[in-house]
Amino acid sequence: MRQNLTKPIKAALIIYFGILIAFLCHVFFYTDLPAFLQAGITAEKRDYTAGWQLDSGETTDVSEISTGDFGGSFAISRNLPNTILESDAVYFSTSNLRFKLYVDEKQLYSYDTRENYTGIGDGIAYHMIGLGTKDEDAVIRIEAEAVFSDGSGGRINEMQYGPEEQYRYAVMRQNLVAFTLSVLMIIFGIVMIAFFFGMSRKNSMMRSFWALGLSAILFGFWNLCDTGIPQLLTGSTYASREMVYGILHLAGFPMIYFVYSKTKCLRRAYLYLSFLTTVLCFGGLLFARYAFAIDMHNLAVFVYLSYAVQLLWLVIMLIDNELYCRKKGESSSMKLFYIGAGIFVAASFIDMSRYIAGQKGSIGRGSWFKLGLVIFVFFMVFQIFDWWSKEKTSLERDRFVNHLLQYIMGSMDQDHKINKVLEYLCEELHADRAYIFEDMKDGTFDNTYEYCAAGVTPEIDNLKGLPYVGTVDGWYEEYKKGGHVLIYDLEKYRAVSENMYNVLKPQGIRTLVTGPLIQEGEYIGFFGVDNPPVEMMEEISEIIRLLMFFLSEMVARRDYQRKLVEYSYHDSLTGVGNRRAITEFEREKLDTSRPYGFVMCDINGLKTVNDNDGHEAGDALIKGVASCLTEVFGHDQVYRMGGDEFAAYVYDDSRESFESRVDRLRTMIREKGYYVAVGYSFAVHGDPDYRACRREADNRMYDEKRKFYRDGHDRRRAGD
Repeated sequence: MRQNLTKPIKAALIIYFGILIAFLCHVFFYTDLPAFLQAGITAEKRDYTAGWQLDSGETTDVSEISTGDFGGSFAISRNLPNTILESDAVYFSTSNLRFKLYVDEKQLYSYDTRENYTGIGDGIAYHMIGLGTKDEDAVIRIEAEAVFSDGSGGRINEMQYGPEEQYRYAVMRQNLVAFTLSVLMIIFGIVMIAFFFGMSRKNSMMRSFWALGLSAILFGFWNLCDTGIPQLLTGSTYASREMVYGILHLAGFPMIYFVYSKTKCLRRAYLYLSFLTTVLCFGGLLFARYAFAIDMHNLAVFVYLSYAVQLLWLVIMLIDNELYCRKKGESSSMKLFYIGAGIFVAASFIDMSRYIAGQKGSIGRGSWFKLGLVIFVFFMVFQIFDWWSKEKTSLERDRFVNHLLQYIMGSMDQDHKINKVLEYLCEELHADRAYIFEDMKDGTFDNTYEYCAAGVTPEIDNLKGLPYVGTVDGWYEEYKKGGHVLIYDLEKYRAVSENMYNVLKPQGIRTLVTGPLIQEGEYIGFFGVDNPPVEMMEEISEIIRLLMFFLSEMVARRDYQRKLVEYSYHDSLTGVGNRRAITEFEREKLDTSRPYGFVMCDINGLKTVNDNDGHEAGDALIKGVASCLTEVFGHDQVYRMGGDEFAAYVYDDSRESFESRVDRLRTMIREKGYYVAVGYSFAVHGDPDYRACRREADNRMYDEKRKFYRDGHDRRRAGD
């Protein structure tokens, strides 16, 4: 694993972010920004919404009345201020309203809507009526009428007088938060799409970033248009209205697609349902609009219904995914996403309920939805960072495993592989030592493999006979609970195991990671890494299970390889060496510079025993003769040369001692009732020509065999 940020880099980052935060705090608290923000909250200097008089004589606030309250139309009037400048004007915005404006009964301005994609409504429209000193204290009158045939929905939102810049600033201040968040969402979406198309290789996490980016852009534009600021800055009244009615339909599907791509159950039915919802609802609105001339203002409930259905698919998909993960015993890895989606759904349904119920409220229509949307996006960003972190860890783990496999596949010698893997672990994890302890099956553990970093004292020769009871048993219990042991501070670990502390402390260990070696469900030992950096401990814990598997597998293969070697050099029936073993002994291990003897034996009548008494009896005869040889000469010195032939090499100090051992062999064989021809030779001063010794022993054996049969023994019954 790659090493984390070093302490100097961490310190530099902390200082950098400290300076950044201090600078931003200065800008926020000690410049004119607070005044600008405060003005957005308390902007009432030249407010002109109050003090208007209806024709009935009632005084009202223009933002509180609607054409629906007066049968489809209303007329209001009041006196203009007596302090008007030549640069002043009356500014206000309307929603779905046609009107005429008079000053002292002279018409100065009129406005009417025109037909568009959504119908005859215009949503929010901004108006400016220039004034002058001549209009001081004059009567201003507005005659308004709803654009819809049912007389509903027409209203004046707010009204101010003064310079144009002041009005723009006031509107911007009032909508600054919503505007800023909308822009941030759009930028976030653009970054996601650019990142998606900019990546040459797209892993599983990145493949749906285009959908996330597109959804964020669409929701951002919808939210931005709904603030009215684009209309104010560009005058694009109808473009903004059409985007408000259309984008909400189109933004749902990419959002569902992105969420779908992050689920583990991956049921395509949710994609099909979301797509059909988008097509049917959007197509249905267009069909109703152009086939039956129904104004979308009268279908607003269905616009929200379309969005509500998309939210329903989102909720069902998330619940289904969570149930699927629980059934599989897996983690959904979407906790932050669930929280954000829950807030988003709840806020959306609050707003839809308020709108359908006709409640205005202080926050305003759509505000809960916007708040939930922003929170959802922020939680989604945090979730993406969480996924990204896990993806990075996964990539690091893959890199680690790939390199590990290179070491594992690089050699046929398992001992060499194990040592290379420990070397890789020690260097990759920036540790002092990496090692393996194996169960000796006598209640103790031996350090069998070790790799030390440069300058670290090896401990492999000192760590033999580590007791299970009172020491290793504590780790075994922790292995059963958590699969591994992480020691972040040895001094604190002392309270957990005093005995293990006393073993580790003299080695200079401060931190440690250890895990078990397992074969067929049984613990056969453990491996460990000494003094890895504390900041890497969490990353190491992610690969412990992989190390447990690889190291356990290598030890198992080593044991299997040793068994194969054992089988290839030993006779399977008697357990003594075979012809291959004696050949290798003669070539590599036989010391011909010292006195040695060679013994050759041949069992008489083995075929008769096999024929008359069966092969089991013959096998028993072979094993009996082998037992006599190993008892006299030792197990490692005896070899089975063929079906009924054995040989033995023996180091001895003198011929007399050697021949006494041969006599002892003859006596033992005779006492057991076996008939065996024995030949031998002895090199008193050693003899490099061991083949000559073998020929001499072989000739003597055959002389004894011929003598045995000359004495009247029936060759076919010699084993009786």
